[in-house]
Amino acid sequence: MSSIKKILILGGGQAAVYAASELRNHDTQSIITIFSEEKYLPYERPPLSKDFLMNKKKEEELLFFSKDFFDDNKINYIHNKITKVDFDKKILVSDNDIEHPYDKLLITTGSTNKKLKIDDLIDDKILYLRSLDDAYEIKNKIPKVNNIAIIGGGFIGLEIASSLSQQNKSISIIEISNQLMGRVIPSQIANLVKNEHEKKGCKLFINTKIKNIKKNDQNFNILLEDNTSIDAEMIIGGIGSTPSVKLFNHTDLKIENGILTDEFCQTSIKDVYAAGDVSNFYHPLYKKNIRLESYQHAQNHGIIAAKNIAGIKTEYNSIPWMWSDQFNLNLQLTGLCDDYEDIVERGENIENGIIYFFIKNKKISGACGLGLKGKIGRDIRIASKLIEKNTIVEKHILKDQKQKLNILLKK
Repeated sequence: MSSIKKILILGGGQAAVYAASELRNHDTQSIITIFSEEKYLPYERPPLSKDFLMNKKKEEELLFFSKDFFDDNKINYIHNKITKVDFDKKILVSDNDIEHPYDKLLITTGSTNKKLKIDDLIDDKILYLRSLDDAYEIKNKIPKVNNIAIIGGGFIGLEIASSLSQQNKSISIIEISNQLMGRVIPSQIANLVKNEHEKKGCKLFINTKIKNIKKNDQNFNILLEDNTSIDAEMIIGGIGSTPSVKLFNHTDLKIENGILTDEFCQTSIKDVYAAGDVSNFYHPLYKKNIRLESYQHAQNHGIIAAKNIAGIKTEYNSIPWMWSDQFNLNLQLTGLCDDYEDIVERGENIENGIIYFFIKNKKISGACGLGLKGKIGRDIRIASKLIEKNTIVEKHILKDQKQKLNILLKK
């Protein structure tokens, strides 16, 4: 029987629910409680910008688990906001001033959208997509508008652009940096994505800043620094996010671009763990701290955090992986593509898939590809395994699309 009596999970997303599920696999006795500010059970966020906006998926299809799962596993799921944390007394305080003591705490508060700063009259009119409520608000307005401006050319902005463009909306995308998806995606892939959006009719304004935005009746006029004028009936912001750590700003918890954790999800405070978007975790393979915002990471990190909370010391060493679906194309990235000595290209066109491998010390440090759905997934998965195994690779095999990459796993 576990000696842990009360395990609290602060934040009700993917990392939280998979952590709770994993905890129950190892501990049938402890009281597990999840606190969420949202009114919904935990749900998938990636489809919000894609299948949900395109009416291909309904709300109930987004849920990770049904209500029966929580009842059957005796996991309390409380829709309540936590307003204070006392790490010394090991207490959370909810907005109704009720104290919730814990023996072990897992923080999975995720991340928060960055907001544009134009002026007070305009700021409130700009929409963002983070939650199911946000998605409903955008979805309900789509039939009433035709011209839509998206500020930010990252994953979320481009996915929304793809979904709305396929509903015959006129889309303008404004990006301040000199390429799309600039933070994580190699320029070679970013340029291919840009070309595809332009082929579908999207108007892209790259490497440009907004001078001002004015609202007339129901329409917006966006003036760029080069005096380009863009009219829009709806503006959606997608300029990135920050870890949700406001609750801990005046505590002893170490925060640096998220909550600092070691490879075991342990924070700087005893019996307090963090997982998912909010965690800036130490990766033993890359020997540095990394903060990731991705579906797979949230799930796997939550599971590893649960193992460590349950007393099963387990290192988190998953290779970073993320994907994006835009139009009929699938983009995938594994590893890190920002530290390399050489680049190897595999494939000649996106119909059959193009992958760029980033090589350092004769090993793959990262790989990023784009292709029609189903064309690059296998090779990206193999690349992940090669990174994980620290395998020395032969460039001529990586380059030759006629050769199967799995022969490198046997070396």
